[in-house]
Amino acid sequence: MIRSALTILFSLCVASCGGGSSSSDTGTSSSQQEPSARQVDIDFINTAGKSIDYFVSDANGNELLYEQSNKATSCYNTEINKKSFSWDTPTPLNLNIGARDTNTQTETSNIAQLMLNNTEKAWAISWMDDNELMLSTATQQSSDLPNHYRIRVFSHQDTRVQIISSVISSNEVKKGQLSPYMTLENCSGELYFGAEAISLCDLDAGKSYLLITNGEDLLVAAEEK
Repeated sequence: MIRSALTILFSLCVASCGGGSSSSDTGTSSSQQEPSARQVDIDFINTAGKSIDYFVSDANGNELLYEQSNKATSCYNTEINKKSFSWDTPTPLNLNIGARDTNTQTETSNIAQLMLNNTEKAWAISWMDDNELMLSTATQQSSDLPNHYRIRVFSHQDTRVQIISSVISSNEVKKGQLSPYMTLENCSGELYFGAEAISLCDLDAGKSYLLITNGEDLLVAAEEK
């Protein structure tokens, strides 16, 4: 179980269900108040082709990760769920993160370790390497550029990402790794995963995105923030 210094904040529920802050007239002085909570956000992205449960625990603790008390969220295939985590110590937050098949509850991923500072945002991506469930993490890095599409690519397989624009560029993206940022001027006719043309016309120009591919098809596009 995540210790009391680290609590899962269901921020989406607070926003949608009318949650808010409260106050009391206890007369507590500012010197006696607890330190302000630090907070990070993790976007859990499922591209494993089946429903996945995600588990998060304090990396400095001794508890087993795959305990029901450590379950953070569940995602259907290609679904993205964001969860917020808070703590009240001045040191960075160290987490263990894992993924498990919702249906079998026996197939588990590698355990990824993630260290985050206050206000940082991260990705936790579940995917399949042949028949093995994998989990990869990365810090989100917004890189917006007016009137352009800025993209980073994560691939399940080794693939060639090519941009044919006013400047032609090509990147060999290794499976399970995140590419450097690339820039597109238009939403269609410029981006290729292997020989497959990829359209981004459902996305907004001027923003930056994480694109996840199986090596040919675009599975998920998520805005970097």
